Amino acid sequence: METEALRVLIPAATADVDSKVHSFRAALRLGVDLHFGGDPQHLATTVASMPDNESGERRWFLVLFDSLPGGTGYLDRLTDPIAFRDTLAKAYEMLKECPCAEEQRRACHRCLHRYTPEPFQDIVSRQAALTMLESLLFKQDGSDGWEWSEVDHTGLVGLDAQVESDLEARFLAALRDWVKVTDDASLDEDGHASGHLRFTDGPGVVHWRLTAQQQLRGTVTDFTFTRVDGPAQSVKVYLEGFRFHASREHNQIATDAAERTLLRAEGETVFQITWADIDLFEKRPTRTQPVWPPYRGTAQEQAKTAYEQYGGQRAHFADAVFANPIDTLIAYLRDPDADRWARRARALVTGLTAQPGTAPVTATGRRSELVAALRGQLATYSATERHDKPVVADAAGIGPVHVFRTQDETGLPLVFALDAADPEALKWTALAVLDDSEAVLDTDEHKERWRSWLYWTNLTQFLSLAGGDGVQLVTSKAADFEVEVLAVCGGLGELDSLIGALAPVVSEAPVTVVKPVDPDPGHDSAAEAAVAQALRDAVWDEDVLEILREDVDEAPDLLRLAETLADRGKQAPVFGYELGTSRWQADFAWHTSALKIAVVSAHQGDDDPEAQRRDAAYAEDGWTVRTAAEWLAHLDELLDQLPDTEEGTLR
Repeated sequence: METEALRVLIPAATADVDSKVHSFRAALRLGVDLHFGGDPQHLATTVASMPDNESGERRWFLVLFDSLPGGTGYLDRLTDPIAFRDTLAKAYEMLKECPCAEEQRRACHRCLHRYTPEPFQDIVSRQAALTMLESLLFKQDGSDGWEWSEVDHTGLVGLDAQVESDLEARFLAALRDWVKVTDDASLDEDGHASGHLRFTDGPGVVHWRLTAQQQLRGTVTDFTFTRVDGPAQSVKVYLEGFRFHASREHNQIATDAAERTLLRAEGETVFQITWADIDLFEKRPTRTQPVWPPYRGTAQEQAKTAYEQYGGQRAHFADAVFANPIDTLIAYLRDPDADRWARRARALVTGLTAQPGTAPVTATGRRSELVAALRGQLATYSATERHDKPVVADAAGIGPVHVFRTQDETGLPLVFALDAADPEALKWTALAVLDDSEAVLDTDEHKERWRSWLYWTNLTQFLSLAGGDGVQLVTSKAADFEVEVLAVCGGLGELDSLIGALAPVVSEAPVTVVKPVDPDPGHDSAAEAAVAQALRDAVWDEDVLEILREDVDEAPDLLRLAETLADRGKQAPVFGYELGTSRWQADFAWHTSALKIAVVSAHQGDDDPEAQRRDAAYAEDGWTVRTAAEWLAHLDELLDQLPDTEEGTLR
């Protein structure tokens, strides 16, 4: 006999049966009980999936079903969209009001635990359930966001948000599995969409804080690695599903390229990883072939030889460069030495000189000829009419520059140039140009070249560290690209040329009128507040506050301190600092040659030997250490000591 069932597409969750799914599952059961005014025990839930025939991906559902043969009719009342919305809304209100929030517990028997099997009660989270319910019920501004539409079958349900989150889950699972079999790496997760990745094979520990879903300039990064143990450094990771980034249905290629370039101009390192990369990294059965190495044996040997000539060790090249982008990302996180990665990028481009089909375009010492040659090459990839500006007069010191055009093994077009003015420091420029026209978007060749384009630009981004440029370009924008900005043409370099465009436009900011009255001595003037906002360290909002606000009840004093310091224009600290080989942890740390200030968690009772040893270790190393509550009580002292944002970075 048939059984009644109601399928709910899991919203923006991982496809793994993890904390989010169990939390949402329990919240749904809570809402159903509230809806029916009791516990209809014959209604049960399970997680199910089905393949998406077009993309080869999977769609995941939480299934609410009637376990009695033939059903009882209970589920008919929930098939009405308004009734189902009210069911979720009741669960949402109950979770918001549950006393376990004030008790600083993840969940309790009054909300989620009674609907969660015993083995999973430690991982369900009231906050995770609230977040998922909010994604269904509300818009970002808090207004009603409940939307629904009728479909003939579940195969027609949109996958955009879910597949992206599934891809994120797979990447994180792959990273966890890799760490398990790697002796010198560890990944410690704290249960708040963040963790700590450490490498211990060098003379010291290389330590990164891992966070998810960061909003930046209209783009949301999937994962961010922020350096904890050394200089300020941030690595943004995008997980790219072909269907939702590079297909006819969702052609985001040009937009993606522009967003990645802007982030790199702001000093970020950006890696792009695809579904196929994860399949290959996990060694799953797949017909997909790697797009690396990007050229054949002779060219590969040329690249390795060049790496030696540039000062690298030949044996350390292929595993980091002719590799899966996930392996390249790990290699970078393990050792983010700028000079080493610049050498690798230069050697990779040098290998193209031995690629069959590589053709010289020009060799010149005149800027006008170089600009014209590069413009001409880009024009061959674009059907758009060019409107070039006049080339400025030739400047001294240009060249000799050699320009070439070629294709890699996938057929991806590449234009590259060598500035040989200093034979001891050759400078390379590479432009990877992907065809994003409607005519090619449904072809297998396009899918492969798109993956290759991402592979190349993961690596050529490091050319800017050695006086060159690595340009991520599409044919629809090729005609508008101003080659004059390239360093090889005597410009600032593509990324540096964008810095001015990234700065806030003062004329567009709201004008504050300050009336000629005596200001309140207890408050900053409006002008001072405006200046403080302009000087606000972006790291506060992009990293620290975003995480602390995920659960405002967990560390209220620390959140209050962070908000106060951010508003006062103080530099953001190292978030999650660790001292010495014992890794004594501080919530915040400001560390310069003249300053050592830390914010630590409070002692758990009068006799807390671990906290006492931690405090002693910091004191012995010359630190001033207090809890967030203690620093709030000595706020003026702290404000006097901490550097302002405009004084430069301390991390």
